[in-house]
Amino acid sequence: MPVFADLTQNLITEIATQINGKVLSRPALLTTDGTNIVYVVDVDIGLQPPAGFDSLGNPITTEGTGLDAILRNVQIARGNRDLIYAEAGSAVTLQRSASGLYQVIGFSNEMPGTYTRIIVDLGDFTIGDPTDLSLVSRPLTLGELSIYGTFGIIPFGAVGLFLGGVLQEITS
Repeated sequence: MPVFADLTQNLITEIATQINGKVLSRPALLTTDGTNIVYVVDVDIGLQPPAGFDSLGNPITTEGTGLDAILRNVQIARGNRDLIYAEAGSAVTLQRSASGLYQVIGFSNEMPGTYTRIIVDLGDFTIGDPTDLSLVSRPLTLGELSIYGTFGIIPFGAVGLFLGGVLQEITS
């Protein structure tokens, strides 16, 4: 990507004061705003443009994984008690504060959706297999608790984060 396009993309993302996202974890009292302990969640803000592609056509992201679109420990705005009930998979609106950090300010009508990549070779006009790049966060079922670990090691109600249907991490 040319330098001018990178600069333009950075300016667009820096100017955006409100974005929509999808909650990936349960609210937890993990951080402070300087005065009080506040609830935080992990939020998916959508697929980010890759830094480039390798020789096989796979995207090269900034962190080397497909999970670079996740904002970790995003504070839930104080005084909004409804947002404490934001479960994994809920659509939320994030607003950038004066300090440059995002905070969850409310529920949203839209959220990042499904991302499918299909490689097309214009040299020999072939179409590759679709690759799912979607992030899905949901509570694990009892059957999955026994598949990913013996029952009791992974707590009941644990949330699994799946990238294209493949388990990436488990949070409780």
